[in-house]
Amino acid sequence: MNFTKLDDSPMFRQQLQCLEESAESLRGRCFKFYKGCRKYTEGLGEEYDSDIAFVSALESFGGGHSDPICVAFGGPVMNKFTIALREIGTYKEVLRSQVEHLLNERLLHFVNVDAHEVKEARKRFDKATLVYDQAREKFLSLRKSSRLDTAAAIEEELHNARTSFEQARFNLVSTLSHVEAKKRYEFLEAVGGMMDAHLQFFRQGYELLHQMEPFINQVLAYAQQSRECSNYEQVSLTERMLEHMRKIDRECRQPLNGSPNGDSLRPSTKTSHEVIEAVMQTAAKGKTAIVQVQTIRQGYLSKRSSNLRGDWKRRFFVLDSRGMLYYYRKPWCLTSGAGSQSSVQRHNPSENASGLLSRWLSSHYHGGVHDEKPAARHTVNLLTSTIKVDADQSDLRFCFRIISPTKIYTLQAENALDQKDWIEKINGVITSLLSFQTPERRLSAGPSGIGDLYFDGNTSSMIDSRDVEQTKNGEHASKNVTFGNYLQLSRGLQLPDYNLKCEKPIDVLRRVCGNELCADCGQPEPDWASLNLGILICIECSGVHRNLGVHISKVRSLTLDVKVWEQSVLTLFQSLGNTYANSIWEELLHLGSTLPNDNMPVAFCKSEKEKQFLMRKPSHDDPISVKEKFIHAKYEEKAFVHKRKDNMHLLSVAEQIWESVRTNDKKAVYRHIVCSEADVNAVHGQAAISDIFEKSSSSYLDSSKNNEDHLIKEYSDGCSLLHLACLNADIGMVELLLQYGAHLDSYDSRGQTPLHHSIISRRSAITKQLLRRGADPQATDREGNTALQLVSEANLDDNEVSALLSEKKR
Repeated sequence: MNFTKLDDSPMFRQQLQCLEESAESLRGRCFKFYKGCRKYTEGLGEEYDSDIAFVSALESFGGGHSDPICVAFGGPVMNKFTIALREIGTYKEVLRSQVEHLLNERLLHFVNVDAHEVKEARKRFDKATLVYDQAREKFLSLRKSSRLDTAAAIEEELHNARTSFEQARFNLVSTLSHVEAKKRYEFLEAVGGMMDAHLQFFRQGYELLHQMEPFINQVLAYAQQSRECSNYEQVSLTERMLEHMRKIDRECRQPLNGSPNGDSLRPSTKTSHEVIEAVMQTAAKGKTAIVQVQTIRQGYLSKRSSNLRGDWKRRFFVLDSRGMLYYYRKPWCLTSGAGSQSSVQRHNPSENASGLLSRWLSSHYHGGVHDEKPAARHTVNLLTSTIKVDADQSDLRFCFRIISPTKIYTLQAENALDQKDWIEKINGVITSLLSFQTPERRLSAGPSGIGDLYFDGNTSSMIDSRDVEQTKNGEHASKNVTFGNYLQLSRGLQLPDYNLKCEKPIDVLRRVCGNELCADCGQPEPDWASLNLGILICIECSGVHRNLGVHISKVRSLTLDVKVWEQSVLTLFQSLGNTYANSIWEELLHLGSTLPNDNMPVAFCKSEKEKQFLMRKPSHDDPISVKEKFIHAKYEEKAFVHKRKDNMHLLSVAEQIWESVRTNDKKAVYRHIVCSEADVNAVHGQAAISDIFEKSSSSYLDSSKNNEDHLIKEYSDGCSLLHLACLNADIGMVELLLQYGAHLDSYDSRGQTPLHHSIISRRSAITKQLLRRGADPQATDREGNTALQLVSEANLDDNEVSALLSEKKR
């Protein structure tokens, strides 16, 4: 509402009253709106707490990498999801903070400050009006006969009262005008900012989940395959249990009173002997214990103790293809069964489960469960043993003896058929051992616990004589398909076929010196990285790095951001590593104990000295606040970087970094960029390096190393470091310069870009790298040549380069 006239009048007073009523009404609306906004922000806070509680529960449910139960149901994969969910929870907390700041605080300020000032201004105006009215009445009541000094005093009082009245009136007008002005922009701005905060929240969440979409789809595909595999195994298990029940039923129907005599033992079937001989020969030719060991016979036997009582104890015996007879001291129970299953799976997934999640399958199934295996004992080496049917000092049935040079074992089978089969199998093994005598070479190794009884994924860990015969006929594999084999056979279900020889970025980079620990806090197995800093960091430090801004640290995940890890980035990271990067970023931190204060570099001021001595590198157990202060000091303030100055005995920084790029010394270039803040876009001289190619491109490429150095030194004027890297360095050096802001389309004195140089020098890898990063293929040099024309002139026979140039042209 505009004040047409500022004179005090009834119309003016009515305008003030209308504005005050409007302000009071708006105050009531704002207060109600504020209550709703406060409930909304409280709800966002509760949702954040619920999200974090859910993530923590999921982490606990997923368990650790060494927990075989969690590994069995995909716990390590779920932990990948917890990272994303925790990040989304962080986004929600940021949204709550922005809504609190943009909306709640503004509404509360209007209610408690702006509207309150209107009331206070009205009070001051009413008070001034009353004083002014009294002074005016007093002045008008003067008589003509009043003394002059009295009249003058009353007149002065009237003047002061009117001045105060006018000030209070215009103060009220100003306050109401301010409130009216805020109506036009304050609330729109607050609500608009709140909506923009929601836009950023949902955009960040979408981008994060969109990056994870391929991984989620792969996990779902893998789960579907696992479901089909489990159904197959369940059907197979049911069939084998039914077959076993039928076998037991047949055995129960046969007479169990028989006793093997000489006639029954002599006709040991030819087929059985052939099977045993084949198994033993395979074991003899095997190179590793996992491949060569097979189970020939297993089952329960009663063993007579060697003590004075001579009591009998039921033990589970295993006869393997090495001629070794084992028995379990403890009965086969649930724990031992789980151990066996885990052992079988430890070999299967790492060897056969190609494609999705093979890394965590292979890395998490290898070890940590040996304590769950039942204790086994190496009983006897059958090569030096004989077997007797009769059992002295025993009138029990189904007994036989194994006589070795060191001990005699009296055993009892459960029936005559078992006795006959055990004797037949043991005799067959002894015969084969005497024929081949190959296991003798392995006797020195001895048993290594129960681990020798577990076999690879291509055979069953426990098979009876029937299974051995089926192995000879090629039928055992189809009836005893293991989990790993099924995954290998089920590639038709479109599980992505990854090359097992192609290592994952996280495996490659963790082998670099120092990369097994977080660069900032020492947390083991970091799975995040900073692209431009060339370091690996943990998830907690990665959050601090994100707050630094992308101009300081570009944070990416080693497992989620799969498209980022191109060969150029991997080459750069392999050239640096956490150890070297920390030697630069933390140089003064390590030198603090050896350099006294007076010997500190001149550029290192007193406050920085004090900070350097007071600051210590945090450990992974320290709170996030300690890590945050250290990371800000390390990267944002460069408090521990030894900033060197030019020395009269050394080349200038520009010449040094030029020489480092020429020699492809990425570590030296990295040090110059960090310590000296070298300009990666600096131009070297005025002449054109492209004159090299104008003279003779082929002679330049085919020249010796000395001639190449001479030409580059002679014609290196007028180009940037990126031009030089495209001529004389590798993709890792180009990546380092690009990470620190090198211009893709900068021109040298001949009007050529780095893309022109990479094509002329026939470096197709760098050419593809520049094109993928957005280099302009339509840029022309002074002679009007584009990149595509130079490809034809340079006879660069690379279909991918031509395809990229053609695609960019369209």
